Amino acid sequence: MDTKRAYKLQEFVAHASDVNCVKVGKRTSRILITGGEDKKVNVWAIGKPSAVLSLSGLTSPVDSVSFDSSEVMIGAGASSGTIKIWDVEEAKVIRTFTGHRSSCASLDFHPFGEFFASGSSDTNMKIWDMRKKGCIHTYKGHTRRIDVLRFTPDGRWIVSGGSDNSVKIWDLTAGKLLHDFKMHEGPINCLDFHPHEFLLATGSADKTVKFWDLETFELIGSSGPENSREYFEPASVVRSMTFNKDGKSLFCGLHESLKVLSWEPIICHDMVDIGWSTLGDLIVHEGKLVGCSYNQSCVGVWIVDLMKIEPYAVSNAEEYLNGSVKRSIQADNSISSVLGRLNPKFFDDQKRQIDYVVPVTAPRAHSKVDPRRSSLPSVAPTNRPRSKTSAFSSEGSSFIPVAATRHSPKRLRSSVAGEQRASAGDEDNIADLMENHQEFIHAVKSRLTKLEVIKSMAIYRICYFEMHRVTVSADIINVLMENTNSITLDICTSVLRLASSVLESSYDSHLKVALEMIIKLVKSFGAIISSTLSFTPVGVDIEAEQRFQRCNLCFQELVKVHSVLFTLTRRQGEVGRSAQELSLFLQDIFQQSSR
Repeated sequence: MDTKRAYKLQEFVAHASDVNCVKVGKRTSRILITGGEDKKVNVWAIGKPSAVLSLSGLTSPVDSVSFDSSEVMIGAGASSGTIKIWDVEEAKVIRTFTGHRSSCASLDFHPFGEFFASGSSDTNMKIWDMRKKGCIHTYKGHTRRIDVLRFTPDGRWIVSGGSDNSVKIWDLTAGKLLHDFKMHEGPINCLDFHPHEFLLATGSADKTVKFWDLETFELIGSSGPENSREYFEPASVVRSMTFNKDGKSLFCGLHESLKVLSWEPIICHDMVDIGWSTLGDLIVHEGKLVGCSYNQSCVGVWIVDLMKIEPYAVSNAEEYLNGSVKRSIQADNSISSVLGRLNPKFFDDQKRQIDYVVPVTAPRAHSKVDPRRSSLPSVAPTNRPRSKTSAFSSEGSSFIPVAATRHSPKRLRSSVAGEQRASAGDEDNIADLMENHQEFIHAVKSRLTKLEVIKSMAIYRICYFEMHRVTVSADIINVLMENTNSITLDICTSVLRLASSVLESSYDSHLKVALEMIIKLVKSFGAIISSTLSFTPVGVDIEAEQRFQRCNLCFQELVKVHSVLFTLTRRQGEVGRSAQELSLFLQDIFQQSSR
């Protein structure tokens, strides 16, 4: 192991028997969870030798574990297919889900909804709703175990990778398969999303890392295999990966080494020998790469100093991290002049052709083009340049095609009479204009993509709220129940309308809180409503008229409530008793109001 650049922070016995899985909390990067053959889920603080928590409840070995995004819940999947969710603060099971027919091999929580996904050896992926306590959708399509799955950062899609060598993208809104990547030749072990681009990286037992464009669903490129040894040689399998937060590189954990890749063009910047064996998870935290591995009953925590590996080495760190890496070709060396030094014949051919093919019209001193706008603005690229496999290039060129303006020799000579052939300086200007034009196009495309993501997130959240409108209303009523003294006659109408909508729910917990709130409101304002409606004001009394309008609105809401009470009074338990009590109160109000 390269001890100058990487070292083992700690190693500890994590379980009474073999460890099967390990995950690091991405929010704090300070805690990790492990699952073992001993049917336990243990929580550890990185750097501490003893477990913070030991969670039990599963009756078979633990095959997968995951934190939710806020690290307040832990999910674990067992070899029996059972899934349990624990509340970390209370250290108790809050949900148990069954439905998979065999081992639950992978778990991931939705980034902002109360959902999670599970992948199983039964080849199915399921989406679970923790509020409804059940499966809301099952996705079928894999033919072998689903080893890894991840929600996209916007929560709109989920990506799954399986032992069937395929990577599938599922649209959660439409509830269907969106795309299927089948270019890997081994099981999919890991995947990650680029922090700024529509880009997916996947790592496989086939020794390769592949990069996919999520706009066009095309393969951008592939790295590896690492060597030509035995096909499934453990030393060459890609086990875990994570993009750096700047998006400029991907850290890939192999069996006993770390590889640092840039994603386009695909370049391996550095490799570090590390003896971490079975790597379970990788994260980046404060300039360090943290890796967690497991072997038999032990777990190891490894640290890699990013300032000591390329391209983040200290000598290059300031320039690279600030996005100002020195160009290897100086300003006075245009693309054409560099090609000319490498191949003089190519340069001569290009100069001979310049009279006939003009890729970009360069502004001239006598041109009608405004000289103040003679060059395109320099726009820093915010999108990736496309490789030969990019969907944005039909011929395999890394440049955006530009329509060339063609002229006959006679017409060309007449249009540029009195001018000399373009100098080397003009060639440089043309090359710069071409580069700036390409960067500008990439910038606009990237901004359009981000706007589409924002739009889709807004639509998703609106749909999510509509789907859970009753649940949200019940939560609001629960909050109001804590301080009903603050509810006035003005507010009463709105609260009654809200509670009335919750009576549509099929859940007893929602019905109980809605009925309890309505009963309290009737006890507080029932007498005022009935007496106001039964009294006819004499003369002009603005306050009395306003009170009458408010009471009338409340009365209309109570009529709506009464129309659904008959069904509720026939139910057993607390819901039925509350509905009967409320029905008696409403009958008194209706009788007094009709007098």
